[in-house]
Amino acid sequence: MKTLAIIARKGGTGKTTLAVHLAVAAHASGYVTLLADTDRQHSAVEWRRMRQLSEPAVEAVKPGALFARQQEAARAGVGLLVVDTGPSVEEEVEQAVRCADLCLVVARPNFFDIRAVADSAALAARFHKPVVFVLNQAPHRQQSIEAPVLMEAVAALRALGFPVAPIGLRTRVAYQRSVAHGSTAQDLEPSSSAASEITALWSWVEGRLHADRPTVRAPTFMAADDRPASVML
Repeated sequence: MKTLAIIARKGGTGKTTLAVHLAVAAHASGYVTLLADTDRQHSAVEWRRMRQLSEPAVEAVKPGALFARQQEAARAGVGLLVVDTGPSVEEEVEQAVRCADLCLVVARPNFFDIRAVADSAALAARFHKPVVFVLNQAPHRQQSIEAPVLMEAVAALRALGFPVAPIGLRTRVAYQRSVAHGSTAQDLEPSSSAASEITALWSWVEGRLHADRPTVRAPTFMAADDRPASVML
């Protein structure tokens, strides 16, 4: 079993949106998936209550009980444990980091988020865990040119010494609209740009989780544009 921790010391970065979308993508690709909601607000659990489909499983798990739940899940045949964490409380996020095979640190391309993610990355590095930054709410290209603020964010994240996922999430209504109804972009609009984006990101993350599998090649820039991701790769 592999464990993927979604972390960020700052609230509002989109951790839960990313967590539920990746959990659904993993389930669709054949993984028995469990999403452990360790955030005190339990947004992922609320999302699950609204969801009409039975998978993936979502449970509220206290940070202190995460290791035990991880062991139980492995014995039960779960293939992927996704851990959604809350902001700010380092001791609670630390439990997720300790259990993780890979930590995704989520940030939006703005000054405040970029400053905040350094602490999250340092926490994971302290426990010798692989760290990848994932950009969320990236602006769209204008005439095939990326916004300067996005390129500056990529450079700033790289300067922290950790890789940036070559596929991030654009600002898309589909993400918020779907999550508000217990669904995901790939559930509601499987042929949409948002769905292709998530599928491509999950494929890349899966490659990072399994060192013996090739990582999906992606464009040099960090976020898929409005074309389907399959065209981009």
